[in-house]
Amino acid sequence: MDDKPEMACLVVGPIQGNCYLVKCNRAGDGVVIDPGDEAETISREIRRLGLHPEAILLTHGHIDHANAACDLRKSFRSRVVCHKLDAGLVRARDEEPFFGIVHKPCSVDQEVADGDVLTVGGREFKVLHTPGHTPGSVCYLMDNLLFSGDTLFQGSIGRTDLAGGSEEAMRSSLLERLAKLDDRMVVYPGHGPSTTIGDEKRYNPFLQPLW
Repeated sequence: MDDKPEMACLVVGPIQGNCYLVKCNRAGDGVVIDPGDEAETISREIRRLGLHPEAILLTHGHIDHANAACDLRKSFRSRVVCHKLDAGLVRARDEEPFFGIVHKPCSVDQEVADGDVLTVGGREFKVLHTPGHTPGSVCYLMDNLLFSGDTLFQGSIGRTDLAGGSEEAMRSSLLERLAKLDDRMVVYPGHGPSTTIGDEKRYNPFLQPLW
């Protein structure tokens, strides 16, 4: 598709996660990416945009990226999509607060793996498995846009010291997957401002030792 999608980014929750709303066509078909909290706020913006969210795409299963998924799934009858290795985190009933947030378990309607392609509103979202922050962390590639979750940030990378994290896997994800993407590709991370692959290869101190 030649026309650019209409997008909005909401910063939600106490950990300030980026929730992306992507309107894929003029009819309003689209997706919600990483609804971490504040389901009512996200719902209002969905309605303001005239968005019909067919899918809720989770880059990984942590609370600050998935905690509003259950409410949105019910409100908009959207399918929840997550990598198969993190689906258990999303479904889990964990009463222990994470940074003051209590987890809201949610059904996962579609488990994906590396290379899978999701088509919504005529646009394709390709799944790139990028473990390191969690075993099932993924990035979603749409046109020349990358929704990177907690794999890559502007000037930083995701933590690898939490349960399921792996410094070795993160290094491989950055070097073998993301570094090979077009330098001009725009990156929309799970926290903080957008960036490009080229800028991160040039300026990100966590990436410099890799190439």
